[in-house]
Amino acid sequence: MVAALVVVLVAIEPTGWDLSVYREGALTLLREPEALYGPFVGPVNSPGLPFTYPTFAAILFLPMAFFPYWVSVTLTMAASITLTFFVAKDLATRVAGKWPALDSVLTPLTLTSLMLMSAPFRDTVWFGQINILILGACYLTFVRYKSLMPFVIAVGICAGIKLTPIAFLILPFAMRKWRAMFVGIATFIGTQLVGLIFQTQNTLDYWLDVVQDPSRVGNVGYIDNVSLQGLLERLNAPSLVWLILALGVGLSFVALLWKLYGHQKPVVLLGIASACPLLVSPVSWSHHWVWLPVITFAWVVVALELKPVLRRTMFGALALSYLILSIGSKQIVAFAGYFPDGELPAWCYVLPAVPVLTQILCLVIALANTKRIVNSKPVSAPTLS
Repeated sequence: MVAALVVVLVAIEPTGWDLSVYREGALTLLREPEALYGPFVGPVNSPGLPFTYPTFAAILFLPMAFFPYWVSVTLTMAASITLTFFVAKDLATRVAGKWPALDSVLTPLTLTSLMLMSAPFRDTVWFGQINILILGACYLTFVRYKSLMPFVIAVGICAGIKLTPIAFLILPFAMRKWRAMFVGIATFIGTQLVGLIFQTQNTLDYWLDVVQDPSRVGNVGYIDNVSLQGLLERLNAPSLVWLILALGVGLSFVALLWKLYGHQKPVVLLGIASACPLLVSPVSWSHHWVWLPVITFAWVVVALELKPVLRRTMFGALALSYLILSIGSKQIVAFAGYFPDGELPAWCYVLPAVPVLTQILCLVIALANTKRIVNSKPVSAPTLS
């Protein structure tokens, strides 16, 4: 398994496209701050992409401007692989605790290798993305501390960089941890105040203009957008449909987490909550789905409380979803002889729809059977470990 991982990582040949956007955003702040939210940052075609993140993110990335590019890539890769191991180690321990027979099979090193070989982790490393860093920061602060404060502060800072992690604050809301929820919100607001103080015009431009244009991050209907809006865009549905469905899905997650609190371990609640931002965000590229192992673990635990037919339905959908996301829709389409960026037959667009529909299916089944789930043995102490 380790040998296979080494082969995959060597074969990746990381381009660091997204990392170069982060770095060029920081360099733009130093050289020409008024151009931060122009059509692209950096030299033409290098990377030739726009900076789509809050101004606070550009400020936070400033240290990258003082190091050679290869140093930034190396450090980001090393941090991503290290954090993947620590997340895998904790998750493997939880799996072994629930299913002891898997203890000798799903070791921390084995799970780390499987995660890094899957498309979300592999592409995150390839693009030089920070998805794994966000996963590590949020997951590890949640499972390693009894207090929610480190978690909500991590969420607030991560949301200040990429916005979508703010949805994790539905978790302290569902757990009735009001102080923690407000601290998370205050932390996020604080990150934006930092941007407003040091880069006033850019911060105003971001919130009054840039954030309202999801097309800046790419084609919303592209096959690699594994989100509710991506699915609806490929069906040519009106934007109002997405708004209504996204609101309904978000509220449904809140309702489910509210009912399950005290009846499932907190890490299960975290796994369920982490599916919410991936679904309701306008754009969730496949590499954003690094939360998939945690999400799958949570739904499997929930499914075990259900009737056999529902359990098998969830297991089958989760297995198919995991397989598609692990290989990657782009890779499957390429294997079939099609160019992912070109015109594709209808069946190709079914691939990214499967994970979205699977999460909605699991959400609906769990909501419809909350009485059965909560009547199972309650969690004795609402700790976070």
